[in-house]
Amino acid sequence: MIFNDIHIPFHDSRLLTVDGRGMLLDILEDSKCEALIINGDLGDMYNWNRYGVHPDVTVDMETELYLIRMFLKNLRKRFPSLTIIFCLGNHEVRFENWIIEKAKPMHNLVRLEKELCFEEYNIEYYPYQHKYQIEDSKTFVTHSPSSYGVNGARTSMLNKLDETWIYGCTHREQAAHATPSSGKGISSFFNGWCGSVDETPNHAKVFSYRKGHFGWQQCFIMVTTIDRVETHVTQYSIRNHKTVVDGTLYDYSDVEPHDTLNYYEE
Repeated sequence: MIFNDIHIPFHDSRLLTVDGRGMLLDILEDSKCEALIINGDLGDMYNWNRYGVHPDVTVDMETELYLIRMFLKNLRKRFPSLTIIFCLGNHEVRFENWIIEKAKPMHNLVRLEKELCFEEYNIEYYPYQHKYQIEDSKTFVTHSPSSYGVNGARTSMLNKLDETWIYGCTHREQAAHATPSSGKGISSFFNGWCGSVDETPNHAKVFSYRKGHFGWQQCFIMVTTIDRVETHVTQYSIRNHKTVVDGTLYDYSDVEPHDTLNYYEE
């Protein structure tokens, strides 16, 4: 299973909660997947962005890191034997860039992988834009695509003539497919996001700066491998907090949003 762009603490709590609940984790459990790939931007890292913060957004650095860490802790608690892979996104890079700019001597001391306890929770960690290969296939996962345009999935595939790619970052659900001269089909997927633009007043203030943010789509991907070489990629749309997997309807539209900041206070 692959999901990305959760943007804790501005995630959609009906899809994922800090304490290990939500639609996506229920699907992960039911599907008996062997691995989960978190393809970047698990955390928003709002307090480390270069554009400044809204004075009314009530979340600080300590709270952000704590909530991301609690999500990973509870994810591991719910899935003790699951392979968990974390490919960093551009929002996680905000943390490292901020340290380099503001406190360069502490760069080797204050590391994101330490703050988020990757080793303790047995999470495989890969740097931003690392080309993560799914088993021995020609299917790769990385956070940011080469194009963000209207037809970005198609454009991002043009120079990768024999590879399938799965991207995050754009918050849009797209797919493009082609059959090159090799005769083997290839694809490019934009895997949407798992955040919310309006679940709380904080969500609305954080994402209002981005033109078109109400046009983003939520989805996730499941990858099946055959003999470690061939992959079959299926993209699942989430609409109004509902999706269908293998004929089963997952309907979370009546679930009350979970107030993340109150969880922290508890």
